[in-house]
Amino acid sequence: FTETAKWGPLGGQLIHFSPGTANHFLVLRQTIGDTTQGAVVWLPGDFLSGAQQGRINPADGQLYVSGMYGWGCYGRDDGCFQRMRYTGGPAHLPVAFAAHENGVLIKFSDALGSVAGDVTQHFAQCWNYRYSAAYGSPEFSVSHPDVEGHDALEITAVHVLEGRKTLFLEMPLLTPCHQVHVHVSTIEDRYQDLFITAHKLAPAFTNFPGYTAAPKQYIAVSKSGNAQQSKPNPWAQGKKGRPLDLAAAVGLRFAQPELHAKAGERLSLTFSNPDVVPHNWVLIAPNKLQAIGDATNKLIADPAALAKHYIPETKDVLAYTAMVNPNGKFTIHFDAPKSPGRYPYLCTFPGHWVVMNGVMVVE
Repeated sequence: FTETAKWGPLGGQLIHFSPGTANHFLVLRQTIGDTTQGAVVWLPGDFLSGAQQGRINPADGQLYVSGMYGWGCYGRDDGCFQRMRYTGGPAHLPVAFAAHENGVLIKFSDALGSVAGDVTQHFAQCWNYRYSAAYGSPEFSVSHPDVEGHDALEITAVHVLEGRKTLFLEMPLLTPCHQVHVHVSTIEDRYQDLFITAHKLAPAFTNFPGYTAAPKQYIAVSKSGNAQQSKPNPWAQGKKGRPLDLAAAVGLRFAQPELHAKAGERLSLTFSNPDVVPHNWVLIAPNKLQAIGDATNKLIADPAALAKHYIPETKDVLAYTAMVNPNGKFTIHFDAPKSPGRYPYLCTFPGHWVVMNGVMVVE
């Protein structure tokens, strides 16, 4: 939380960091009954490397941020240690929000300009995600749940309230959804974007002249999905061999970084995943770790990647388990390679392989 006395109009706000984009943003919150939902607002400026840790210095009340370059980071340097401070003057940033049945209420740090009252200067859209073991999700229409895309939300009126520091955007067709993007004009040539989770909507906001109730039809999030059937694992059945147990460990690691087998030995490997994210185990040809790892990263763009268990299509993959969800396990039966050597294994969930790898020593 920002230091109240030294951060001016943003005092007491929650700040979060993005190691990937080397940036930071305000996290605004709304509580409706037993549900808490939020909105993020990007803050101006960025960092030289992946912003990972931030602390308010009690000596000067300012924010100090440190971080390092990591997988998928947009930062330019290997590491950073930087100060972010309030220099005075207006911030023109949202400091609170509320999603209502008939629109979105946004409170700002400073007075809004005349453009804020022009309905044509604002835009809103919404979409849903599909929760699964896949790496992320396409963005799906709320009104057509199995179609990828966004729904534009008509803003029928704009009301500037409370000393010109509060804006209410009337959106009669707003419904609960995973994401609402609001693009608002605050002063001349200045815009702000809010990305809001709208799992619930508060009762209609009526504290403005001319309120009229508008009927709407709520649309449930589709649970049917159109995901492809998972590819059967070719090693899930067959003759059993010597039991071999392997587990994931917290921190994107294998608990056993090295396994041993005899050339051609029949093995029954059970992979357990006590971690909080999906993992698999993939045995590959010698000296192919980098090539296979690069191929797995590219699978992010393949809609069928989850159905393939994030396994690249190459003869250098010798055996693999299915993708194993948290607290699950999977057993495969296969023959160890016939030629002695050091055979790498890795998790092919995109990005994991860089640190989550080991070696099977075949003697």
